[in-house]
Amino acid sequence: MFLKRVTCIHIVAILIGLLAAVLPAQSEDVEKRQTEERAAVVNGATITREEFDREVLRIQGALLGRGRPLTCAQIASVSKEVIESLIRREILYQESRKAGIKIDKKEMDKEVDVLKKQFLSDAEYKNELGRRNLSEDMLRANLERTLSVQKYVERQFLEKAKVTDGDITAYYESHLYLFKQPLQVRVSHILIQSDSKWEASRKQEARRKAEQILKNLKKGDDFAALAREHSDGPTRTNGGDLGYIKKGQLEKQFESVIFDLKSGETSDIIETDYGFHLFKVMDKKPESILAYDNVKEQIRQSLREEKARQEADLYAKTLREKASVTILLPGLTQNPG
Repeated sequence: MFLKRVTCIHIVAILIGLLAAVLPAQSEDVEKRQTEERAAVVNGATITREEFDREVLRIQGALLGRGRPLTCAQIASVSKEVIESLIRREILYQESRKAGIKIDKKEMDKEVDVLKKQFLSDAEYKNELGRRNLSEDMLRANLERTLSVQKYVERQFLEKAKVTDGDITAYYESHLYLFKQPLQVRVSHILIQSDSKWEASRKQEARRKAEQILKNLKKGDDFAALAREHSDGPTRTNGGDLGYIKKGQLEKQFESVIFDLKSGETSDIIETDYGFHLFKVMDKKPESILAYDNVKEQIRQSLREEKARQEADLYAKTLREKASVTILLPGLTQNPG
């Protein structure tokens, strides 16, 4: 990924001894490309420019979504924080490898499945990967590193993290807004797959199938049974059940319909680039604030994990001072910030 292949002509030139004429200029070009593709090198391991750019864009996008666009000076500050964060993460990953932590394929498959279930179809999942410029192999590599660091932090720091009942009460009372539960709707989904590239007759056939299913639903047929039999969506095996959703979890095109339905009602057909969709609202939970006793242990675990992360980050900073680190991004200091 990081090294671009040298052409066959260059290889032959090297083999027949034309080093003096070809290799110096070629080496300079390859070295320049390698440098441009790397953001930093940590104890010999590369942090790619693509990885760095993706993280900076993620933060920019999150802040922009909250109405807080960054100035040029702020982008420079964020860039410095991001590269140092990636360096510390790489150091912790290297420590996890030294500790013998490995993520097996079964565990990885489970994590990928959890991610896939956040999308209404496999096509939508792949489209999101494409939008983020990620292949599934790259996604799995990122997950492997994240899970390895997570396991290392849990093993080395979580056991020592202590939280009192007073800490929990103080957190709950000062963060009530976090425990406010918005309206939640339990939804089931049927997808009849279609594609904008299909011929009109094939698309029409998919629509007719969706229309027939809708007729059967109006006659009283069981939604879950029809989903298991006909749906092309990833939730077909569990009767199309998407679980409880809140606003912001699905596309606005779907939410504008779903949240207007009453419990037990079924939507009309909704057409997208992925096909024809039907939704049924199975249940609705009104807005509420979670009771302290119901979230106490959840808060305790969350605070322990946060303390563990802080301790791990401090530890990574001490290792950062001793590590061999080269930052290759113009304008960013070599010293830890």
